[in-house]
Amino acid sequence: MKIIRRTSSLYAAALLLVLSLFFASHAIARPVVVATVPALGQIAQAIGGVDIDVKIITSIGHDPNVFSPRPGHARMLINADLIFAAGFGLESSWLPSLIKLSGNQKILPGSDGYLSGGDAIEAIGVPLGMSSHQMSQWSPDKNPHWWLDPEMGIKVAKTLSVRLSEVDTVNAQRYKLRFREFEQAINEALPRWRDYMKIHTGAVITYHNTYVYFMDSMQIELAGFIEPRSGIEPSTRYMESLLTVIKERNVKLIWVEPYNNRAIAKRLADEAGIKMMVLPDAVEGIGTQGYVGMFDKMVERIARWSQ
Repeated sequence: MKIIRRTSSLYAAALLLVLSLFFASHAIARPVVVATVPALGQIAQAIGGVDIDVKIITSIGHDPNVFSPRPGHARMLINADLIFAAGFGLESSWLPSLIKLSGNQKILPGSDGYLSGGDAIEAIGVPLGMSSHQMSQWSPDKNPHWWLDPEMGIKVAKTLSVRLSEVDTVNAQRYKLRFREFEQAINEALPRWRDYMKIHTGAVITYHNTYVYFMDSMQIELAGFIEPRSGIEPSTRYMESLLTVIKERNVKLIWVEPYNNRAIAKRLADEAGIKMMVLPDAVEGIGTQGYVGMFDKMVERIARWSQ
């Protein structure tokens, strides 16, 4: 009888231990947010803070348009509570297949577990300095690089804070508070960034359309793209036409992304007798500090090269 009672007591104690560990692990489980590009990961970290677990699919210095995912990236999505994507076609060649491979029904497009830039903003219109015809000839697609406009970043971050509050109601107020801090940090920095950009008053040629949102925000004129079409290298005749544009528009700088063809951009700059600079679209850093630091680095580099 004593043996039975003792066995029952041990069983009950073991059951209580297992249950306590189960509920404890669930109580401290944080929502998993998977961002497609580094800057989005920083926005998610800024709003989620310690209350979420952020994973980022692509890396700094790599072109997200031509990303080649591996099986490990699909495994990253298996336990995701929210996908945070740029949208507007940026990830269309690889993200749908990753989601399908993960088997995670919570993050399917159209579900509460899928958030993209298109849920918060409209894609940018025709850039400053380019006609509607010029822009439509270059690319019929919507520009997905909205995170390079800090005010667009605020709008999307607000929508993210609401979505996180729905996924994790316990910490809803904390997400809203962090959004206000994120918004304040950007609004305080914006006048400084725009003052620095007044140093550069001329038009700029860029390799791809990556920087169009940034240029629109900082009121920098875009004279054209080195690519005649998105993803197409320029012909000799097209390069000659850009030399004419550089002369007519008094262009002083060519910007190129870290992952695009610097040799072509450098050749054009040398022939025109102007400067070519590599401009990042993401930098190292966590949360608000990392996101704001990206603009600090861009603005500082542009101002220095414009001298």
